Amino acid sequence: MNLTKPKFSLLHIEDDPSLVKLVKIAFGKFGFSGESMSAGSVNEALELLNARERAGEPFNLILTDIQLPDGTGLDLIREVRSSPYWRLTPVIVLSSEVAPGTIDSAYTLGANCYVPKLSRGTRILDSLKALYECWMERAILPQSHPIDRVQDLLAKGVALRTRTADFYMGLARVFEAVPEEEGFWLDRALYEGNISNLLGFFRGSLRGADPPLKLLEHIDTMQVRVRGALALAENHFKENSVPSPVEAYRWVLEIMDVLDEEIFAKVLGLLFPREPVATGALMARAAGQMRDLAARVLERTEEPQLHVKAARLRAWADRLNEGVPGSQI
Repeated sequence: MNLTKPKFSLLHIEDDPSLVKLVKIAFGKFGFSGESMSAGSVNEALELLNARERAGEPFNLILTDIQLPDGTGLDLIREVRSSPYWRLTPVIVLSSEVAPGTIDSAYTLGANCYVPKLSRGTRILDSLKALYECWMERAILPQSHPIDRVQDLLAKGVALRTRTADFYMGLARVFEAVPEEEGFWLDRALYEGNISNLLGFFRGSLRGADPPLKLLEHIDTMQVRVRGALALAENHFKENSVPSPVEAYRWVLEIMDVLDEEIFAKVLGLLFPREPVATGALMARAAGQMRDLAARVLERTEEPQLHVKAARLRAWADRLNEGVPGSQI
């Protein structure tokens, strides 16, 4: 591919500014004259990807580190591959993390190449030159970037719900010795799986829909916030792999904190005219998830701050329940 074309663009996700600068200088010396942008975290990268998607300005190549302040490159790969807009974009890992499990996970999630920053007998500039020659001089990269904002947002919603279900399954495993607590988190995972399935159903029925652009942008923003809150909860879990029940409740309430009730209501309004039965089922499951979590926190903790959050969540569940036709959840 001829990189003198101004439309060619690269996104580099790396939290070490000196390495970002080194890569940019090295690629320039190798002949790169396109657009190079960088992000220092998973969340910053996702915000940038969302902005570029909205503007119809795709990246041709994504280069990511594994260890990032708010998550990992694996999180980034997972999000890219779940997006209809970005799923064909090549993702190259450039990292000092060379554990076999991490490498296998990167490829399993959809990485196209895994390059170590340092390897025996090889300088980083040698690695960068090999990467450049393969992917930026010889490879023919995808040119198609489908633009269907509704399908993209629903795909991201499915991925978020699936990821949240995995998080709850992890909490269930922690509490295997406490059947009641284990059962509670297994139920949460099941709820999320059901909601994910319903969102997948809507992907077919809403193909070609044209909702207001402002609503789509608001949904985009909320999804970025949810991803950030979920990544933070996952990091808490990594740092404290044996949390107390109260700590687990706190992490999950932090995820719920970033949900926007007004946007949620507008999304349901968009879905309802086309699929009233499925929309009612989605509302019922979402209300049940919120209600059960709120009740658990109010019953099992004494922390005033958590009680405030739980009460707010319960009130939202009640309002959502009122909108479910003929339902008494």
